[in-house]
Amino acid sequence: MQNKLEGWSEKYELGIEEIDLQHHYFLDLIARLANELQTSNDLFYHKSLFIELGLYTHFHFISEENLMYRASFPGLNEHKKFHNQLIDGLNRNKLLFEDGHIQAIHVVEFLEQWFLNHTVGEDRKFAEFLNKSAED
Repeated sequence: MQNKLEGWSEKYELGIEEIDLQHHYFLDLIARLANELQTSNDLFYHKSLFIELGLYTHFHFISEENLMYRASFPGLNEHKKFHNQLIDGLNRNKLLFEDGHIQAIHVVEFLEQWFLNHTVGEDRKFAEFLNKSAED
Protein backbone atom coordinates (compact mmCIF):
# COMPACT_ATOMS: atom_id res chain seq x y z
CA MET A 1 0.00 0.00 0.00
CA GLN A 2 1.58 3.26 -1.10
CA ASN A 3 1.24 6.17 1.30
CA LYS A 4 0.74 9.26 -0.88
CA LEU A 5 1.60 11.57 1.99
CA GLU A 6 5.35 11.24 2.11
CA GLY A 7 5.67 13.09 5.38
CA TRP A 8 5.47 16.64 6.59
CA SER A 9 5.92 19.32 3.97
CA GLU A 10 6.06 23.10 4.18
CA LYS A 11 3.03 23.22 1.87
CA TYR A 12 0.94 21.96 4.80
CA GLU A 13 2.06 24.77 7.10
CA LEU A 14 -0.46 27.47 7.86
CA GLY A 15 1.78 29.66 9.97
CA ILE A 16 -0.34 29.03 13.05
CA GLU A 17 2.02 27.18 15.34
CA GLU A 18 -0.62 25.38 17.40
CA ILE A 19 -2.48 24.10 14.35
CA ASP A 20 0.69 23.23 12.44
CA LEU A 21 1.92 21.11 15.38
CA GLN A 22 -1.41 19.33 15.56
CA HIS A 23 -1.49 18.73 11.81
CA HIS A 24 2.03 17.34 11.96
CA TYR A 25 1.00 14.83 14.62
CA PHE A 26 -2.21 14.06 12.72
CA LEU A 27 -0.17 13.24 9.63
CA ASP A 28 2.03 10.95 11.75
CA LEU A 29 -1.09 9.14 12.99
CA ILE A 30 -2.30 8.61 9.42
CA ALA A 31 1.10 7.23 8.42
CA ARG A 32 1.17 4.89 11.42
CA LEU A 33 -2.36 3.67 10.72
CA ALA A 34 -1.49 3.09 7.05
CA ASN A 35 1.57 1.10 8.01
CA GLU A 36 -0.16 -0.97 10.68
CA LEU A 37 -3.18 -1.77 8.51
CA GLN A 38 -0.75 -3.10 5.93
CA THR A 39 1.56 -5.05 8.21
CA SER A 40 -0.73 -6.30 10.99
CA ASN A 41 -3.79 -8.53 10.88
CA ASP A 42 -4.71 -7.83 14.50
CA LEU A 43 -8.28 -6.50 14.38
CA PHE A 44 -8.21 -5.44 18.03
CA TYR A 45 -5.09 -3.37 17.36
CA HIS A 46 -6.68 -1.86 14.25
CA LYS A 47 -9.74 -0.86 16.28
CA SER A 48 -7.48 0.71 18.91
CA LEU A 49 -5.66 2.72 16.24
CA PHE A 50 -8.96 3.96 14.87
CA ILE A 51 -10.04 4.96 18.37
CA GLU A 52 -6.79 6.87 18.84
CA LEU A 53 -7.21 8.62 15.50
CA GLY A 54 -10.85 9.43 16.24
CA LEU A 55 -10.10 10.86 19.67
CA TYR A 56 -7.23 12.94 18.34
CA THR A 57 -9.43 14.16 15.50
CA HIS A 58 -12.07 15.35 17.97
CA PHE A 59 -9.41 17.07 20.08
CA HIS A 60 -7.88 18.77 17.05
CA PHE A 61 -11.21 19.94 15.66
CA ILE A 62 -12.32 21.40 18.99
CA SER A 63 -8.96 23.09 19.42
CA GLU A 64 -9.10 24.54 15.91
CA GLU A 65 -12.70 25.70 16.36
CA ASN A 66 -11.78 27.40 19.63
CA LEU A 67 -9.01 29.33 17.86
CA MET A 68 -11.47 30.31 15.15
CA TYR A 69 -14.04 31.42 17.70
CA ARG A 70 -11.47 33.48 19.60
CA ALA A 71 -10.42 35.17 16.34
CA SER A 72 -14.06 35.84 15.30
CA PHE A 73 -13.55 33.86 12.09
CA PRO A 74 -16.69 34.41 9.98
CA GLY A 75 -16.41 30.94 8.40
CA LEU A 76 -16.56 29.08 11.72
CA ASN A 77 -20.04 27.58 11.30
CA GLU A 78 -19.26 26.33 7.81
CA HIS A 79 -15.93 24.97 9.02
CA LYS A 80 -17.68 23.08 11.82
CA LYS A 81 -19.91 21.44 9.20
CA PHE A 82 -16.78 20.25 7.34
CA HIS A 83 -15.41 18.85 10.59
CA ASN A 84 -18.66 16.97 11.25
CA GLN A 85 -18.64 15.56 7.71
CA LEU A 86 -15.07 14.41 8.12
CA ILE A 87 -15.80 12.69 11.42
CA ASP A 88 -18.81 10.98 9.84
CA GLY A 89 -16.61 9.83 6.95
CA LEU A 90 -13.96 8.52 9.32
CA ASN A 91 -16.56 6.58 11.32
CA ARG A 92 -18.16 5.20 8.15
CA ASN A 93 -14.80 4.07 6.74
CA LYS A 94 -13.81 2.53 10.07
CA LEU A 95 -17.01 0.47 10.22
CA LEU A 96 -16.80 -0.58 6.57
CA PHE A 97 -13.20 -1.70 7.09
CA GLU A 98 -13.97 -3.58 10.30
CA ASP A 99 -16.89 -5.35 8.60
CA GLY A 100 -14.69 -6.33 5.64
CA HIS A 101 -16.55 -4.22 3.09
CA ILE A 102 -13.55 -2.12 2.11
CA GLN A 103 -9.82 -2.74 2.12
CA ALA A 104 -7.22 -0.85 4.12
CA ILE A 105 -6.09 1.01 1.00
CA HIS A 106 -9.51 2.69 0.76
CA VAL A 107 -9.35 3.86 4.36
CA VAL A 108 -5.87 5.27 3.85
CA GLU A 109 -6.87 7.00 0.60
CA PHE A 110 -9.84 8.58 2.38
CA LEU A 111 -7.57 9.85 5.19
CA GLU A 112 -4.97 11.18 2.78
CA GLN A 113 -7.56 13.05 0.72
CA TRP A 114 -9.15 14.33 3.90
CA PHE A 115 -5.83 15.64 5.19
CA LEU A 116 -4.82 17.23 1.90
CA ASN A 117 -8.16 18.81 1.02
CA HIS A 118 -9.01 20.02 4.48
CA THR A 119 -5.58 21.20 5.61
CA VAL A 120 -4.40 22.77 2.39
CA GLY A 121 -7.86 24.02 1.40
CA GLU A 122 -10.28 24.76 4.21
CA ASP A 123 -7.80 25.42 7.02
CA ARG A 124 -5.84 27.77 4.79
CA LYS A 125 -8.90 30.05 4.66
CA PHE A 126 -8.58 30.55 8.41
CA ALA A 127 -4.84 31.23 8.15
CA GLU A 128 -5.47 33.83 5.44
CA PHE A 129 -8.14 35.44 7.62
CA LEU A 130 -5.70 35.64 10.54
CA ASN A 131 -2.97 37.12 8.36
CA LYS A 132 -5.36 39.72 6.95
CA SER A 133 -6.62 40.59 10.44
CA ALA A 134 -3.04 41.04 11.64
CA GLU A 135 -2.36 43.46 8.78
CA ASP A 136 -5.41 45.62 9.59
